[in-house]
Amino acid sequence: MPDKLIELAERNWHKPSGAIFFIGATILIEIVLLNSLNATPFVSGITYVISLFFVPAVWFYSNRYPKTKIGKVGFAVSIECSSEEEHLRIKEDFTDTLRKLLKNGALGGTFHFIEIPQHIARKIKDNDDALNLKAKTKAHFVIYGRVRLRPIDGKDCHVLELEGLVAHKHLPQEVSNQLSREFGELFPRRVRIPTENDLLSFNFTSEWTEYVAKYIIGIASALSLDLVYAEHLYRDVAKKLEGITTDFPIFEKLRQRLPIRFAEIHKSRALAALQVWRKQHSQDALSQFTENINKIPEGVNDDYGTLLLRGIEAFLNRRDMETAFLCVNKCKRYDDPIWHFNLAFLNAYNDDLAKAIRQYRICANYEIQPITLTEVEDFLVWIIAEEPNKYQFHYCLGFLNWKIKGDLIQARDDFKNFLKNCNNKKFEKENELTEKWIAEIEGQIVEQVV
Repeated sequence: MPDKLIELAERNWHKPSGAIFFIGATILIEIVLLNSLNATPFVSGITYVISLFFVPAVWFYSNRYPKTKIGKVGFAVSIECSSEEEHLRIKEDFTDTLRKLLKNGALGGTFHFIEIPQHIARKIKDNDDALNLKAKTKAHFVIYGRVRLRPIDGKDCHVLELEGLVAHKHLPQEVSNQLSREFGELFPRRVRIPTENDLLSFNFTSEWTEYVAKYIIGIASALSLDLVYAEHLYRDVAKKLEGITTDFPIFEKLRQRLPIRFAEIHKSRALAALQVWRKQHSQDALSQFTENINKIPEGVNDDYGTLLLRGIEAFLNRRDMETAFLCVNKCKRYDDPIWHFNLAFLNAYNDDLAKAIRQYRICANYEIQPITLTEVEDFLVWIIAEEPNKYQFHYCLGFLNWKIKGDLIQARDDFKNFLKNCNNKKFEKENELTEKWIAEIEGQIVEQVV
């Protein structure tokens, strides 16, 4: 009978009714003890009052949601089991193995592993529940699901159903969907593990989960601009995969995708260095930009942004017009004004102002962010200061300020600077156009004043 009471108490401790039961049981025990000790009413009253506060405090503390330690990456695992025996098996063969895998290695100290108690795990049924759990535990990564013992093809099997969530800063919906798709494709969502070799299978599933979890957390870290931690996670996964000879398809996919992820990190660093160079024009920033661009293998992550960066690098470092044009021309399938601006610049640098103005006219039809216009204008000003003989960029600045920015005063001044520096027949047609455009701009200025 006492054993059954203890089992009943343990099973219901987390419920409010459990707290009420324990308060009553505690007071009942105190009544018996205090009466046997002939305690005074005052002592008895104080004891009862203390119990009324102490037992609920203990109940609340022991049933609170565990929280991620400050400065750690919270990794919460919530798996509902159908029986206590199954819970112990999952804990020993899967959860504890996953904990050890995450804690081992150079990055082990960054993780705080949180095993969610069964009474909480039973409440985590869907994505909304998991999001609530993530918020309460302050975890960065949540694995949730359940395990059931089922007969399949005449054999008893553990059926492990898992889902996962990863925390990241607010992302555009398209990027968030892409992250979710990759997670769903790689994560072990439904695994059948025969009971006859469950230890080996659980260990394998734990390794699988560890690799995918670190890979996905790496992506989320990179998207949150924590590039150092993302790179560490990717390298950790890559190192572990080196020692695996199995052709398991998920591991093969990870091997194929890691170079792409490394390329994304180098691209982000190159972009950050380029932004610094735009402000300071320092050799150090240019070196960092170049170093990271050169770390991206040809054909890996050659998306729109990378092509633009490769073209800029070719021009800034070597004035390699052939490579710069090649990169920009590969961008023509994208509906975006940036590559038109870049092509206009390259054409102007090659003294073909007619083609350059054609590209600027195309840009005028786009809705362009102010920061983009500032960067384009600053780059034109920089090249004039860097190479004064390329005075034709005054002509480009004039058209930019006139037709795209709408700054008539600055446009007139830029065109006048072009005429002032243009002392030969090199741009005869542009000379004639510039004189007409200045007259037209001055007329528009008068109209604005009136």
